Amino acid sequence: MGEPTLMERVKSRIGWRGEEQVNLVEAGHVRRFCEAIGDDDPRWLKEAPPTFVVALGTETPQIPEALEYGKGWLNGGDRFEYLEPIRIGDEIRTRTVLTDVYEKRGGSGGLLFLIFDTEYVNQHDRVAVRVRGTRIRR
Repeated sequence: MGEPTLMERVKSRIGWRGEEQVNLVEAGHVRRFCEAIGDDDPRWLKEAPPTFVVALGTETPQIPEALEYGKGWLNGGDRFEYLEPIRIGDEIRTRTVLTDVYEKRGGSGGLLFLIFDTEYVNQHDRVAVRVRGTRIRR
């Protein structure tokens, strides 16, 4: 047997966990987010809109083996599961896990799909939001 293929090396990273990040949900940050999405509901003076978690800075993890595949990233979509509101003043911890990897071939070449699960946990150790994100390397 020779060296593992690039796909074998990328798949071996399933289970990879990113570093935990901690963010304080600040009123000004939520206000700017609401302005950007054009939502002036007064409810957002006390809690964050459901999609606010995308503004908490979780980037596509830079897994070296995946970076060897292709030249750029595409966002393949996110699926959100909301369990409880995120409120102004909450301290939100996040950690991302690589849960699946697969490849598809098309007319323009190969596409590498990486599935990441991220949980947004509040200061009470309750999961507020779960996100399953698909990132595509082409």
